[in-house]
Amino acid sequence: MWVQAQRTRLRKANVEFTKFNYKEAIKLYETYLAKNSSNKEAQENLAHSYRKVNDSKNAEKWYSVVVNHPNTNPTNKLYYAQALAMNGRYKESRKWYKIYAKEVGHDERGHVFEQTYKNLAQFYEDASKYEVRLAPFNSKKADFSPMFYRNGIVFCSSREPDEDKRKDKKEKHGWNGDRFLDLYYTRGGVTSPEPFHKDLNSRYHEGPLSFYNGENSVVFTRNNYYNGKFKKSKEGINKLKLYLATIVSDKFAEITEFPYNDDEYSVGHPTLSSDGTTLYFVSDMPGSLGGTDIFKSTLQAGQWGPPQNLGSSINTKGNEMFPFLDADNNLFFASNGHAGLGGLDIFLARNINGHFAPPENLGAPVNSSKDDFGFIMDTDKNEGYFSSNRDGGVGDDDIYYFKLHPCKIAAVVVDSVTGRMIDRAHLEIHEEDTKKQVIHVNASKYLFTLQTKIRTNYLITASKEGYVPKTIEITHQQLIDCKNQDRKIVDTIKIALGPPIIARKTGKPSRGGNILRTPPGRGWDSTKVIQVKTIYYDLDKYFIRPDAVKTLDELLVILYRNPKMRIGLSSHTDSRNTSKYNVQLSQRRSQSALQYLVSRGISPQRIIVDWFGETKLVTPCPDGVPCNETQHQLNRRTEVLVLEE
Repeated sequence: MWVQAQRTRLRKANVEFTKFNYKEAIKLYETYLAKNSSNKEAQENLAHSYRKVNDSKNAEKWYSVVVNHPNTNPTNKLYYAQALAMNGRYKESRKWYKIYAKEVGHDERGHVFEQTYKNLAQFYEDASKYEVRLAPFNSKKADFSPMFYRNGIVFCSSREPDEDKRKDKKEKHGWNGDRFLDLYYTRGGVTSPEPFHKDLNSRYHEGPLSFYNGENSVVFTRNNYYNGKFKKSKEGINKLKLYLATIVSDKFAEITEFPYNDDEYSVGHPTLSSDGTTLYFVSDMPGSLGGTDIFKSTLQAGQWGPPQNLGSSINTKGNEMFPFLDADNNLFFASNGHAGLGGLDIFLARNINGHFAPPENLGAPVNSSKDDFGFIMDTDKNEGYFSSNRDGGVGDDDIYYFKLHPCKIAAVVVDSVTGRMIDRAHLEIHEEDTKKQVIHVNASKYLFTLQTKIRTNYLITASKEGYVPKTIEITHQQLIDCKNQDRKIVDTIKIALGPPIIARKTGKPSRGGNILRTPPGRGWDSTKVIQVKTIYYDLDKYFIRPDAVKTLDELLVILYRNPKMRIGLSSHTDSRNTSKYNVQLSQRRSQSALQYLVSRGISPQRIIVDWFGETKLVTPCPDGVPCNETQHQLNRRTEVLVLEE
């Protein structure tokens, strides 16, 4: 009788497990194993169940048993290593990642994490840059995945409603026994949350969402429940889908399915590019590299195009989830496949000229050993929110507020020879990767606040007519310790008088070290020159780009081998900005190219320079003519002409 009861209990536990009712399965397995402690199937399913409900402590307990089963699946060793890391036991975790790497060599996670946990200090380098605190609107249940909307926050929650529970028609989720998720709204992130909108909240899960088109349109995640119909896959699983809607007079109308939804796989977690034409989302559709991957779909003639996987630089054998694009189209996302502190960590893949750079872990205190995800950021205010189930919260998942501390920079521009301050020098600060200008001023002394971005290096360039521009780098490591200090990141920037610029007409240096241009229509004879590769510039910039360095280095070789050869530098701009400004910009471009060559041993007497602003466009893109960026790029140039000896 007793034996039969135990068999029945195990059978019921297995049924609940296969139905994804992990909370109930845990109760039944625990009861069964209290009397039948050696049943390997029950032990393994119990370990999996605890992992599924994010109970890392009990998952560790039972995987420690399962990994010692004869012929255990190697994946159990991966799960054990992950549970150990989530519990902060990195030394033990590293050991089991190493074992997993030997058994499953094609899965890079074993090797990546085994190496990562040799040096945990890397994850704490930026810790002092952040202020992080628990948001005031969390509940005892799950609250996560916030999104900005109308001076407030919309987020997902399984909290119990304030209304009469007898009127609550929301279903309970067998996975963990909580209510299915609803969307809630809090104004300013401080008011008591209220259900977001009855047009969106249904009986089942409503998940992460994204607003676009001036917050007049929305794309949101929901269970496969549409027009009152609840559908399942062939395996009996109700998948996630994306839905789009327009917002008219505070009502959500024209709710339609994303055209690439499917009953057999999940599609969710949307975010859109700043222009609203590219939708990024998460799916386990065929073609995924791991559990869930990030895909994108581009709006073409009013229709969403076929999904494209972001590839192995973003996606891994693990799970990539909860993407978010900031105003500069930098991609933030959560992953447990890239090197991190444990569980899901938040990563940043910078948008560099339309392509995502390799992901960077944001480190502590944004990331912890637990699951950290659902990151959003207001780049103008340098603040935002993220979600985490770390210790110290009030519920299952909680939402945290963060703010990046600004840094104060003091700088003085002086003559490198006399040491005297240079009055009205021009100072520019750019982001190193994107070259985006963040500050430009004219003075001799500077004290200003830099609203630093996450893991961003900056370039400071000091210049003045007649002087050689000087650029120095401020790394994000230098900006780490500036919290609550008037710390001088830069003390003095020394710039030197420019090299003597030789005019072809006189053969003598120009006064004051300024560039002396040849008269229009005169100078070198274009019928007697050989044109080499052209140097190109970013919009509104005169810095020498990496591709231009290669061109100039090739030119240096020619000049070294031909010591009597002279060259001409002719600089130009596109038509954007005023004619006067563009003349000055083209002059600076000539100065930059000249200084590069002179600083590497070429006599300035061998170089003739000229600049033309926007007067010599190589593509027909004058003011008022629409052109694409490629056409404009061809106009932003310095032409290098090799003269006869």
